Amino acid sequence: MSIELKVLEALLAKRRVLVNELTNLLNCSEEIVLDIVAKYSSVVRMSASELLVLNPLELALLLVERGVELRRISEHLSWRDFEVFSSRILEEFGYIVERSVKLTSPVRFEIDVLGVDPVSGLTLVIDCKHWSLMVKSRLVEAAERHFERTFKLVRYYSRVKQKYRVLDKASRLIPLIVTLTAPGIRVHSNVLLVSIREFPALLRDIHLVLDYYDVKPLQLQRG
Repeated sequence: MSIELKVLEALLAKRRVLVNELTNLLNCSEEIVLDIVAKYSSVVRMSASELLVLNPLELALLLVERGVELRRISEHLSWRDFEVFSSRILEEFGYIVERSVKLTSPVRFEIDVLGVDPVSGLTLVIDCKHWSLMVKSRLVEAAERHFERTFKLVRYYSRVKQKYRVLDKASRLIPLIVTLTAPGIRVHSNVLLVSIREFPALLRDIHLVLDYYDVKPLQLQRG
């Protein structure tokens, strides 16, 4: 692995680190580290003698594109990285966002991210997966479980809405799984699967994509 990739991976792992700590860790000069950081200033910022990763998921995707093993990268990511990044993209497209939507009684479930279009009521119910192993069987299982979660949200809508008022504007739910890399399947059990890179394109053409894959929104029963 090149020194550039080693620096970027170390930054992803640590998120915040002193320059001299990084140079000692990688046994390289400060000049090399600073040159690399300058090259990737959109995802890493230097403040005084400290380096700060601004966008961990974007940095991870850069490493994927440069050929670093997914297994290595996934060790440095969490579901929360996906939550934050997905939420930012949704907000850029005008969605109202709620993260970590939970119900504990009479049934238990949790939704990573809800994105509600306040105009149409279309709501994306998102499960974030940062797996390195993207085999079909795991994706199928994840889709089936996520559909069950979304169905519970529909069934217990009035109870969940008491805690999460964003659901006042929701009318139709789309279950969606967001992955690190392009998934091997695109739809299963009425659940759409896209990579985080594809997410903005999905939002731009959401109705065309739903029609193409014949994904049917789940209707909320108000009252």
